[in-house]
Amino acid sequence: MSAPRLVLKQSTGWFAAGWQFGEALRELSDAAFKLFAWLCLNADRHTGQARITVPELSEALRQPLGWTEPALQQLVDQGVCRWAEADVLEVHDRYWPYEKQTPGQGQQDYLSQVRRILLAPACVRSSFTPADERLALDLCQRGVTVVQLQRAIWLGCTRKYIAMLNGQPPMPITSLRYFAGLVDEVRQPGTPDSYWEHVRRKTAQLERPWLNRTGPAGVTPTD
Repeated sequence: MSAPRLVLKQSTGWFAAGWQFGEALRELSDAAFKLFAWLCLNADRHTGQARITVPELSEALRQPLGWTEPALQQLVDQGVCRWAEADVLEVHDRYWPYEKQTPGQGQQDYLSQVRRILLAPACVRSSFTPADERLALDLCQRGVTVVQLQRAIWLGCTRKYIAMLNGQPPMPITSLRYFAGLVDEVRQPGTPDSYWEHVRRKTAQLERPWLNRTGPAGVTPTD
């Protein structure tokens, strides 16, 4: 008789904690392991890198520098992490469970996906400018996944359609920055995937009457 199938309560945001994670648990001090675990959860999955400084690490972990610096030094001394750049900390291959891509390759994939999801809604009129690219790369470095950004776009577009259908001037969304403020809202833990599926459907439902009202051109960009 087969074992019951395991079902995740939330399908995104997980880190593959395999034997590498267990080995780090055995080899590192409590402080160093806590820092390693934070890096695993926040580093870019494609590269194993996180752009962050030591003071920022202390702030993120709510620990003093006197706690963070020796913990980080242990990670470096034992070959768990290295400084790829002055402010880019990278988990070594031995302790990283994902196949790494070059930073440029991972970033280009991310940009391509962000461009696609940003330009899909009818209420968005953008050419994905260099400013949008810079913001997308910043979000990537912060560990914002494409799934989370997609959810922020659904949420922002839903609210935009509701406002315009209720008489707000039909001004389009012209920048990725419009959605950046929603990312923290989207990343709040505990929201089930079923809620985001509801938001996705609501966006599509609201887009149809908006297009019926305005025609295929949708909204007219304004300065």
